[in-house]
Amino acid sequence: MLHAFPELEFFSLTLQEEFRGVRTREGILLAGPLGWGEFSPFPNYTPIQDSLWLRAALESAFVPLKYPENSSVAVNAIIGDNEDSYLGSARALNEFGCTTIKIKVGLDVDQDVERVQEIVRAFVDAGQLNKLLIRLDANGRWGIAQAVDTISELQSVPIEYIEQPCRSATQLRELRKKVTVPIAVDEIVRIDGQHQVSEFADLAIIKVSPLGGTDAVERLIEKLDVPVRFSSAFESSVGLNSSLLAAHKFAPHQVAGLGTGMLLATDTVKRPVIPHEGRIRVVKCEPDPEQLKRVPLPQTQQDLWRKRLAKAWDLIPESQLASWGVPKRSVQG
Repeated sequence: MLHAFPELEFFSLTLQEEFRGVRTREGILLAGPLGWGEFSPFPNYTPIQDSLWLRAALESAFVPLKYPENSSVAVNAIIGDNEDSYLGSARALNEFGCTTIKIKVGLDVDQDVERVQEIVRAFVDAGQLNKLLIRLDANGRWGIAQAVDTISELQSVPIEYIEQPCRSATQLRELRKKVTVPIAVDEIVRIDGQHQVSEFADLAIIKVSPLGGTDAVERLIEKLDVPVRFSSAFESSVGLNSSLLAAHKFAPHQVAGLGTGMLLATDTVKRPVIPHEGRIRVVKCEPDPEQLKRVPLPQTQQDLWRKRLAKAWDLIPESQLASWGVPKRSVQG
């Protein structure tokens, strides 16, 4: 274990239903002198990507971050690949007060169009169509032709933007010539490290944990030449702390994609961080011991996560750790 931490809490959260092929979210909560951070990178991440996530967790646990009083951010709801889009939208509106709906797309054109139209139908039935905005997220799964065909079928739908419709900047540049709907980029900013994106996109999606924390995000935003929207990396409620703070600080009047707590059946806190009247309070929450007992991670998985954490730890410069006041460097796998 890392001797820098008095506590490590391992967790395995259950989702309401399968989301992008995932049924559980695993990770580690790290205790520091100023609270907790979350290390929960996805299984396909590289050690370098893991180290960025660990930086974000260390910042949350060791760096004094000022949380504003009586503040909140507006958030969107999210509809997964396998979720009934009509029922999901109705629940988002009636239970959580969300009028901006993000839906995962990238199936075939007919399926994508049908699922989006079901969102519209839910808001029509509720008499709230005038409030609806839809965000499409293809995760790079569209080719140019499929993107054009899908968007042309949805011309009458209130689409705010399409997120990462195609995989590469070259494809996005070509697509932008053919459609008028704003384009947002996610993976390109995080994985390819693109800063000058205005030639092929209109917005950049910012995810605090995979980018290395709020300080790293601030430096990135200064370099970007497009506006930003904040989004979750599917953390637990504890892991959303920094994202809520960053969204409030850097995009206070924008709707953030931080409503992913709605997708969790279990969580690390007693009161999950979920929207109320379309907003989430900006507070730093801590894990609840009783809840952690309900979301145990098997010992074999704990051992794998310890090794992963140790590899990420070794990639963080000692100077960076020293600046945060993090003890260095005794690690055991």
